[in-house]
Amino acid sequence: MKSSTHTLRSFTRVATITLGAVSYVLLPMQAVADASPAVARPSAPDAGGDHAGHDHAALPAATAPQAAGAANEVTLYTCPMHPQIVEDHPGQCPICGMDLVPKLFPSGTRLTAGADAGRVVTAAGSPPPVVAPTAPVLPSVAVAPQTLKWMNVVLAKASWRRLDQTIRTVGLVSLDENRVVHVHPRGSGWVESLAVRAVGDPVKRGQVLLSYYSPELVAAQKDFVVAQNSGMTALKESSRERLRLLDFSDAQIERLAKTGQVQRTVPIVAPQDGYISALTLRDGMYIQPSMDLFTIADDRRIWVQVQVLVQDMSRVAVGQSAEMTIDGLPGKTWRGRVDFIYPALDPVTRTLQVRLVFDNPEGLLKPNQFANITLNQPTAGEVLTVPTTAIIPAPDGARVVRRNPDGSLQPVWVKTGVSAGGYTEILSGLKPDEAVVASGQFLIDSESNLLASFDRMTGTAHPSGEHAQHGQ
Repeated sequence: MKSSTHTLRSFTRVATITLGAVSYVLLPMQAVADASPAVARPSAPDAGGDHAGHDHAALPAATAPQAAGAANEVTLYTCPMHPQIVEDHPGQCPICGMDLVPKLFPSGTRLTAGADAGRVVTAAGSPPPVVAPTAPVLPSVAVAPQTLKWMNVVLAKASWRRLDQTIRTVGLVSLDENRVVHVHPRGSGWVESLAVRAVGDPVKRGQVLLSYYSPELVAAQKDFVVAQNSGMTALKESSRERLRLLDFSDAQIERLAKTGQVQRTVPIVAPQDGYISALTLRDGMYIQPSMDLFTIADDRRIWVQVQVLVQDMSRVAVGQSAEMTIDGLPGKTWRGRVDFIYPALDPVTRTLQVRLVFDNPEGLLKPNQFANITLNQPTAGEVLTVPTTAIIPAPDGARVVRRNPDGSLQPVWVKTGVSAGGYTEILSGLKPDEAVVASGQFLIDSESNLLASFDRMTGTAHPSGEHAQHGQ
């Protein structure tokens, strides 16, 4: 029986196939490289019709990379479906989980996965070449225009544009605590008349809030009148200062000096414009300096408390512009700024707390409202971008599917930067005006990976040829 010899260099298991009356034993690539030049060894059947036992070649175990074949080649391990994965030992692909298969690579190939990713592997006796880190080039795919239409493939050009980064979050409207005042009496006494009676009532600076009778204040007025008539300058000044400390205005003191008439009840006036946000008294109540009678809030400027995720905290700075919308007030947008960044993270949510400030001249914003917040961070200038939908993420880098001048489509490696507004910055790997697939690129990428797998099985793949640098 005439025997035949075939060379198949990409099988990883021993397999026996029968073509007619001839049986072939298929050996793994390592055995091809290290053992016998005859990969498929035929055996003829015996006279009784049963197949004789096969003379299997010794199959060495796959170990660390070693020189194989020519002096400028080494045996490394790669994934049939993801040729960009190159390791120096057997294992599983970190992307799809398939077993890595051995393959001859040129001396100086750089590992792209595993604990030694980035290391250059050279054949014994060969000096390591000085090369930039590269990733395997993926085959181009030719697709008919009608097929592209049926696949809903959308093309977009790499173009220059500004990428203003934004952070979207939610916030809670609150009063500006710098514009909230509390009203306390300076003396003890009884409320004679209450001018403001309800929470929410608007007040103006200098408006009388209440009048109360205080024996302490009456005594201080009498002492002042006596001091004015005594002719003693020091006594006059001390009695005048005492009235000031008891919250008498200069106009009240001058009127008392001229008329000598002691006021039985003393008014308490509003120290600022705003509205009554808290009230704790009624007519006839006994009051003393420790009591908080009124709380007056000025809501013409408000605070908004927001929480920012930790990964975005480096993009927040005091003075940064912010925009706010309220669901209950459609069509209106408020513009403010970052006023304060709290020094500690929230202990429950582990987020950064940020305080924003907005003007509220019309009083439309109310405390405890939920707000939609956008923090804007403008970029320094225009950058090269592609639609974010065009990016194919991977554990070892990112790819886009580029349209070549001949019309074919080819996955290429790119290095990406920031993303904003539906676009992603391309730091390297593409040129301006090069067209990429913005929709439907995953099918094309899968087809290219499949073609690369067939190339490796036939020994025609060239993972370190001319191509874009991996992750560059």
